[in-house]
Amino acid sequence: MGVSSSLAARAAERTAKSYSNADPLTFLKELRTTLAELSAEASRAGNNTPTSTASTGKTAYTSTAALYSNGTQSTSTAGTASTTKPATTAAPFSNLEEFKQWEKGLGDTFAADYEPPDYIRVASMVLNGGNDTVVGRYMFFKNHPEFAADYASIRNGQLSKFPTDGSTLVKSDLSKMSTETAAYYKKNPDELLAAEGFNMDPTLAKMRMNGEIAAPYGVNISEWLMDNKWTKDGTVAQNNRVAYANADYIGLDGKGAGTYKLSKFDAATGNIINYDGRVYDPLTGEVKA
Repeated sequence: MGVSSSLAARAAERTAKSYSNADPLTFLKELRTTLAELSAEASRAGNNTPTSTASTGKTAYTSTAALYSNGTQSTSTAGTASTTKPATTAAPFSNLEEFKQWEKGLGDTFAADYEPPDYIRVASMVLNGGNDTVVGRYMFFKNHPEFAADYASIRNGQLSKFPTDGSTLVKSDLSKMSTETAAYYKKNPDELLAAEGFNMDPTLAKMRMNGEIAAPYGVNISEWLMDNKWTKDGTVAQNNRVAYANADYIGLDGKGAGTYKLSKFDAATGNIINYDGRVYDPLTGEVKA
């Protein structure tokens, strides 16, 4: 399907309003239907509307999802989300206090056709503000100076130069799926992300929605999908919530490991452990000796 992030968001919102109390599997089924309906509407509208130019500042970028929907995979400089690497960028701050001043100086103008880049969905705290998450925001942008530069331009009315279609947010390895299942999810990454979001094994979720497999008698279907995965030898137990929590974002093409350099809070010590293993103070954002 390869829909835009704004269309996917509309589909999720519409489905949530109509099926707010539905179990995860039913929600996924209805989300699939709603996405198909909205995609058809958008296609019809596009055929009847003259081509227009998006806001200035949009650079040419071919997302992973777009490449797969076209049936090709480029290796050029405009290639996939995970293989396209920006030029080295220096962070516009060197410590927490400078970061706070940088944040205060950001603009507040967004383009009319703005779509949030994937990295905002990884670090949603970026949009929240507040002192309770300021060190987390500082660590994220310190680890990703290219995102800091991009975010500043977004806040000044430009469009992001990074993927906005969710193609970099995939954690499942499509190379381990059947050819048919992998092809389906390459064309429908929104459904893949929805399955992951509900802590379901994508293959098992698709098989269940298509009526190809049934859960054991008397078992809650949604819980069964969250606690099992499909292998070449059949269904095996797996806590998918834990598996996804520990998995890296490898992207739709499976080549994006390390795209997001994330830090974690260590509950045992109260410190922040950065992606490179260095320990940071949770209050000052400074490296500990």
